[in-house]
Amino acid sequence: MPSDSDVGLEDEFENVKQWAKDNKMMLNIIKTKEIVFRRPNPRLSLHPSPLPHIEQVKVAKLLGVVLSERLHFDDHVFAVLKVCSQRMYLLKLLRAQGLPVTQLNAVFQALILNKIRYAIPAWSGFLSVHLVSQVNGLLKRCYKYGYCLKINTLEEVIESANYKLFRSLQNPQHCLHTLLPPTKPRSHDLRPKGHNYQIPNYSTELHKRSFIPHSLFQYY
Repeated sequence: MPSDSDVGLEDEFENVKQWAKDNKMMLNIIKTKEIVFRRPNPRLSLHPSPLPHIEQVKVAKLLGVVLSERLHFDDHVFAVLKVCSQRMYLLKLLRAQGLPVTQLNAVFQALILNKIRYAIPAWSGFLSVHLVSQVNGLLKRCYKYGYCLKINTLEEVIESANYKLFRSLQNPQHCLHTLLPPTKPRSHDLRPKGHNYQIPNYSTELHKRSFIPHSLFQYY
């Protein structure tokens, strides 16, 4: 919370610019955007003044993921669906040229599924039922038109990606390993469990739906 911080926003931005300079990086002020993440309840929202010469936006794209100020991912899903719909036209042309379905399936995996999979552990926990159905509708059309060998579902894609990443970050060398809670000691043999990490208490549903808290509960 800004009210709980002893560092002002402008001072923190100066630290960012200094860090970039120290690390031989150039910060492009023209392309720099400021986004203020807010609580879902508008009465609890804070509206700080924008930084000088920095545009304050409600939606921003970071490393290919579209973030909104209220941590809803509608804009990201719509952007993904738009790109996938455009790529389906390429699959249509390849099918018309006589490319066998096995080869079409390989192109489908590379162009459609990989686009949906990109960074999916970061945003999949915040999807509404409507957004899930939109993606599943596109995947069903891909199967209907003969672009893939089976009907893929978003739920399967999410489960596979989340499980793989959660197992990977349990390696102490993984860059996200430090985000895991401490392990709890076992004094006697119990039934096998998915992991030995402590299950923290989370005060908000939004936090609980993020990747690591969700995985701790899902794979316990």
